[in-house]
Amino acid sequence: MGRNLWFSLGFLIVTPALLFIGLRGGVQQIPINQSESYYSGYNILNNAAVNNGFNLYISIFENLQNFDRNPYVFMEKAEADDIMKKIYGNSPDSTLFILTTDRPNIVLIILESWSADLIASLGGEPGITPEFKELEKGGVLFDQIYATGSRSEQGMASVFGGFPSHPISSITVQPDKFVKLPSLVGSLERAGYETAFYFGGQLIYGNIKSYIMYNGFDKIMEGKDFPKSIPQGKLGIHDEFTLDFMERELGDMRTPFFASLFTVSTHSPWDQPYPKPLKWGDNEREYINAAFYTDHCLGDFIRKAKTESWYSNTLFVFVADHSHNSYRNWHPQSREYHKIPMLFYGDVIKDAYKGTKWNKMGNQHDLASTLLAQLRLPYKEFRFSKNLLNPGSPEFAYYSTEDGVGWVRPWGYFTYDKGTNYYYDWSTTPMPDSLLNEGKAYLQTVFSEYMND
Repeated sequence: MGRNLWFSLGFLIVTPALLFIGLRGGVQQIPINQSESYYSGYNILNNAAVNNGFNLYISIFENLQNFDRNPYVFMEKAEADDIMKKIYGNSPDSTLFILTTDRPNIVLIILESWSADLIASLGGEPGITPEFKELEKGGVLFDQIYATGSRSEQGMASVFGGFPSHPISSITVQPDKFVKLPSLVGSLERAGYETAFYFGGQLIYGNIKSYIMYNGFDKIMEGKDFPKSIPQGKLGIHDEFTLDFMERELGDMRTPFFASLFTVSTHSPWDQPYPKPLKWGDNEREYINAAFYTDHCLGDFIRKAKTESWYSNTLFVFVADHSHNSYRNWHPQSREYHKIPMLFYGDVIKDAYKGTKWNKMGNQHDLASTLLAQLRLPYKEFRFSKNLLNPGSPEFAYYSTEDGVGWVRPWGYFTYDKGTNYYYDWSTTPMPDSLLNEGKAYLQTVFSEYMND
């Protein structure tokens, strides 16, 4: 009798724990998601490989707050549509062409968690990213760019899909939704580009792997795909090794090529194999030293690339996936917190534009239209993405918060939290109702697009 009692108690304690571990796929840092089953360049095969019950659970879990309605409806749809038309305006479809060719190779470096405060030219303290400062001399620095969200999976949809982030969820975790997004990679492949994607960590995070596979890269490499001899840290392969690996592979790609690399070393736990010379930064000292390391790696990467035959016909694009708290400890809902760097660099930049700044206000989801316009390729399918190098494009930036919106105009900005119905008015002059309605209409429209996709 006593033995049966102890067995029953043990069963009641151990079994739920084992079921929970099984549900998350093990005791690893990141629980499983659909990405575990994605293996093919054909999306129909990936969909067939995913457990239907799991997909149903994810869909329910991600949309509990908005099963039958958009929680961010602030006005009638007709009014929101009219405001959106006014926001984007009817500027002439013109482009300032800054490249010497319309078919360059393209190397896109997505910088994990890079805040504008890491960049001296964007108002940051000098000495954190000296290599980036050197690259600015040979490129065009976009100095009014903001991240639309605060997580990497949101940044991926913004960069490759031209789709802004939004509260509650991310479109990348729901395959039934992200397959309806346009794809920058697809646009380039239709134009004859060979494509590749490199990441030294685990793409399972935020279901990024399934989203990246949907985009149709010809080659995808994450941490487990690199040679076992390459040193790894706690989070994955350090940036110096992934950049070096990609640099050696680019010469074997068919031109024109589009290769993208997502850095990892500026994400905690910041265990990079490099000295940490910056002795200031207080609570963010580890972060800025990690940025110093990645910056060093970028400099080495470019120096090696300059010796390659493909270098002279290559455009390098550097942009962050999202920002990060910095040594200045901005309010998390402030625009300063969300500001990020974006740089076009390379010999294909016309001499007249090298070393210049372009201060058109925008987001990283504007990259798709801006880049495709330079290649004289169509980009209208990227509904929310504007061509920053169109001198007449509108001046605004948007970012989502946990339960609201940040809206930035040259004459002022605000953030609004729906849960508390509280406005953070950061303007120096009284905030006009038109500014409030613009931000609300934008969030309402983006979330409506997410729900209907």
